[in-house]
Amino acid sequence: VTAHKSTAVIKSCVGAFTSPLDLNLVVAKSTRIEVHTSTQNGVETVLDVPIYGRISTIELFRPKTLDHDLLFVLLERFKFCILEFNSATRELDTRASGDVRDNVGRQCDNGQLAVID
Repeated sequence: VTAHKSTAVIKSCVGAFTSPLDLNLVVAKSTRIEVHTSTQNGVETVLDVPIYGRISTIELFRPKTLDHDLLFVLLERFKFCILEFNSATRELDTRASGDVRDNVGRQCDNGQLAVID
């Protein structure tokens, strides 16, 4: 257990996560997700959230029924969740979660990848 927050960036995404009009930078750092927004003064941190598990990859995507993006998070233990920013509480809400583990075969040599279509 360490007292310092992780600083190594696993992956980052850009999109309209906090609102349809905002340009957000979402950064995954080991066991944390940081959400930043672009302002006239530069980049400001909106959210810094711990995640129970080590993040493998993140992706922003937008369903046809929404005007803002959702965040897909895949953990190294093959768990996933889809997160949405709640502007009223300024927190993340879990829209879906589950397990993508395959009982047949072995793990891929290239690591975990995520593609959302």
